Amino acid sequence: MAIQGSLLPAIVLLLLGFGLRNGKASDTPPAHYDTAFLNRTSFPAGFIFGTASSSYQYEGAAQDGGRGPSIWDTYTHRYPDKIKDGSNGDVANDEYHRYKEDVGIMKNMGLDAYRFSISWSRLLPNGKLSGGVNKKGVKYYNNLINELLRNGIKPFVTLFHWDLPQTLEDEYGGFLSHHIVNHFRDYAELCYKEFGDRVKHWITFNEPYSYSAGGYAVAILAPGRCSDWQQLNCTGGDSGTEPYLVAHHQLLSHAAAVKLYRQKYQSSQKGLIGITLVSNWFVPVSEAKHHKNAALRALDYMLGWFMDPLTNGDYPHSMRSLVGNRLPKFTKEQSKLLIGSFDFLGLNYYTANYAAYAPHQNSVNASYLTDARASLSSVLNGIPIGPKAASNWLYVYPRGIRDLLLYTKTKYNDPLIYITENGIDEFNDPKLSLEEALNDTQRIDYYYRHLYYLQRAIKDGVNVKGYFAWSLLDNFEWNSGYTVRFGINYVDYKNGQTRHPKLSAHWFKGAANEGGRGPSIWDTYTYKYTYKYGGTGGGFPNAMAPFLSGLWESACRPESAIAEELISPNPLFILKKKKEDIRIMKDMGLDAYRFSISWSRLLPNGKLSGGVNKEGIKYYNNLINELLANGLVPYVTLFHWDTPQALEDEFSGFLSPKIMDHFKDYADLCYKEFGDRVRYWITLNEPWSYTNGGYVIGTFAPTRCSDWQNLNCTGGDSGTEPYLATHYQLLAHAAAVKLYRDKYQASQKGVIGITLLSYWFVPYSDAKWDVDAAERALDFMYGWFMDPLINGDYPQSMRYLVADRLPKFTKEESMLLKGSFDFIGVNYYTANFAAYNAPRFDATHPNSNNSSYLTDALVNLSVERDGVPIGPKTALDWLYVYPEGFRELLLYTKNKYNDPVIYVTENGVNELNDPGLSLEESLTDHHRIDYYDARLSYLLSAMQEGVNVKGYFAWSLFDNFEWNTGYTCRFGFNFIDYRNGLKRYPKLSAGWFKKFLQKSVKLDTSSSREFQSI
Repeated sequence: MAIQGSLLPAIVLLLLGFGLRNGKASDTPPAHYDTAFLNRTSFPAGFIFGTASSSYQYEGAAQDGGRGPSIWDTYTHRYPDKIKDGSNGDVANDEYHRYKEDVGIMKNMGLDAYRFSISWSRLLPNGKLSGGVNKKGVKYYNNLINELLRNGIKPFVTLFHWDLPQTLEDEYGGFLSHHIVNHFRDYAELCYKEFGDRVKHWITFNEPYSYSAGGYAVAILAPGRCSDWQQLNCTGGDSGTEPYLVAHHQLLSHAAAVKLYRQKYQSSQKGLIGITLVSNWFVPVSEAKHHKNAALRALDYMLGWFMDPLTNGDYPHSMRSLVGNRLPKFTKEQSKLLIGSFDFLGLNYYTANYAAYAPHQNSVNASYLTDARASLSSVLNGIPIGPKAASNWLYVYPRGIRDLLLYTKTKYNDPLIYITENGIDEFNDPKLSLEEALNDTQRIDYYYRHLYYLQRAIKDGVNVKGYFAWSLLDNFEWNSGYTVRFGINYVDYKNGQTRHPKLSAHWFKGAANEGGRGPSIWDTYTYKYTYKYGGTGGGFPNAMAPFLSGLWESACRPESAIAEELISPNPLFILKKKKEDIRIMKDMGLDAYRFSISWSRLLPNGKLSGGVNKEGIKYYNNLINELLANGLVPYVTLFHWDTPQALEDEFSGFLSPKIMDHFKDYADLCYKEFGDRVRYWITLNEPWSYTNGGYVIGTFAPTRCSDWQNLNCTGGDSGTEPYLATHYQLLAHAAAVKLYRDKYQASQKGVIGITLLSYWFVPYSDAKWDVDAAERALDFMYGWFMDPLINGDYPQSMRYLVADRLPKFTKEESMLLKGSFDFIGVNYYTANFAAYNAPRFDATHPNSNNSSYLTDALVNLSVERDGVPIGPKTALDWLYVYPEGFRELLLYTKNKYNDPVIYVTENGVNELNDPGLSLEESLTDHHRIDYYDARLSYLLSAMQEGVNVKGYFAWSLFDNFEWNTGYTCRFGFNFIDYRNGLKRYPKLSAGWFKKFLQKSVKLDTSSSREFQSI
């Protein structure tokens, strides 16, 4: 349908001259599109997902099968200049002939229901029973309904979606006359009689507001009537009276049809009947009372115009007061018929407006356009209410759907509601290739955000039972013709109406059929705290980027590899992408791929008792098998920071010892399902980062830290919680390793380890206190984990400085920890200067207990010394290039920690994501070649000195979602075009890396080499 939002803003354009411009949304729910967090399971049991359509916009076959003309046939042919491209619905999507194909698309998408309308003039060509019933029309709708049911799809049937039989318009002016009531009732009865044995959800009218205002106030819809003085090139009419008459007769027709259904058909057919209304949400331009009242009046004139009679039996008081005698009156009998004349309410929501008080104009020219005394605009002080879509009336304001639902619940007696339309359009741009036209990331953004707020409304108690997206297919969009596209599926009008799924079709299929993955703490974090990471806010760019969330990769012999953290939409779509990516890895000559398993994809509730998600098992089996089929060895990480939200909610995740048993159960499941093919297991990735980011400074999920640090955290204690979270990560690791060794290792013949991160620390001076500070910095970042794994306890420096805040291991726990790895994964990126930092005494708060991991080490870390940086700076504030630190850290590990087997599991460099660069410029990454050349040279040097390194994994194969920096920087060898279907393009470094693996590139091992500045 998708027209109604243009009507109220038309008031502004006509009378007030507001300008409409694009901009960022004022509302910024998370720019994260993983269907793990929002999918079918996020909504109540039995919740219905469907798509919507209408007869004139979809069917075509205007003169086929005995159909009579409607007012839209007349309007588009008589006044083609009123349609933007001069088009019509004669053919439209040709669903009349292609309904089986379209039902197949719905089934493939996993939809539950299809909302369509019946063409009145296809059943009754003359609009009346006396003119005869068209049996071919009855047959068509029987065929459509049966095909839907045969495919498990429920029909939601609308009786009137604006295509009034032209004969009734010619005879008595259609809905301007009370005669229409009986004829509509007769038509409705024919539908109940012919289809009601299978149709269980009837909708009498679609958006009577749009039909009344669009057709009789501003003349942008058929029959194109309005007052001449408005100079809108109308066909006649009176904008001060006719909209109210038309609405009045639609309401009475609705009531008559409902009364008939309830008295004659409902008990035997056991169906429900309702009506679909539309409303924008209205935001007052300020808190001033007169502006707030203007917003409420705007709601009265759009939603209350119909809801008040249906609930209370009369129009809103504001309308009675301001419209006066021009507003028709209901008799007592009519009021009784109207009150409660619906079993459910269909609600269409697209957009929102700002509302301001508009003083009364002393004009004899009355119009619905000015009666509400509300000035409506999409822009306030030059700032749009949200991003603009293709239609000039549609600005994206997702939170409005929740506000509207809560308003409806509160004011109108908590009705049962279906969202019967919600959607967004893009321009029909003939210059785009098909691939470009299918890349509708803005639509994914729109649906994701609206479903998020819909879910919140349901949690707030609104009784919503289903959601219908507008629309399944691109279609004839009323006065816009075919100049815009609202479809989840693309229709190629120039090539036989061929249907092609857009990206949103894949995404929507994922939301409707998500493989059962539950939310993790990162899903929650990116939803609630967009400002804490490089979120895209309310805009459209990067909408599909979560298809790639954290790819790692390798660069070096003897074993080269890749890895990835999977936070993603529809698993089937990802696997398709993954196959493409595996081909890229194979072409580059890589040996291995390191990826992590999503705990909540296998165990949506975090526990075995909550059930195993078989779709998740299937996805990882497919991925592992695809890797092996291409000669790539899988290195599998069990935990890369995405704790199941259910465990965080129940007992605060890694702050509780309860986590250990659940992690062991999860690990057991992984060993059992995948261990016959996985030979390399990594229990935890960078427990230091998870602890520091999540519990010390609050930049990572679950974003906890001490209030006194003023880091805008959600609660926490930076002096105790980091140590607890680390303690239970270590014990969970030890439990998972013991299980593997006791139960699986002998038969599966694999090895298991842990991946740790460390910087290298350079003493700020040669003074002993600075040298000692550098040692303590290593203890507090690296030794915090390595010492327990080697010696069974934390470093002595930590025991001394942290004291009682540092948890203690029992003897049994120490025994479990010692040697609980077959290899160590080491991640290295950068280095810091370390200087002694004396303990501080706060004289103003002598009894203060403001302890924090940040200060416990008594070390001051910096990236500069005497104004000179430790190395060239990259796109991230923390990453300065210091390649020699790589060798130093490896030698330190060999010497202090008993010469373990090591895999370098991450190492890489980034650049800014600069949208101003051309593609060619973006692919020119000499700095990355220089970075890897230096790192690999120092790695080779360390190996020549006896460090037992068995492999190297580079970060990263692709640009990706970089945690709290979002998509603001790029780490990949391969460029991802987030705005163009996630296309992959090899950077210069990808070619260099491939040649290196082919032994056609020699490393620069000179000590005088310089890093190219970024």
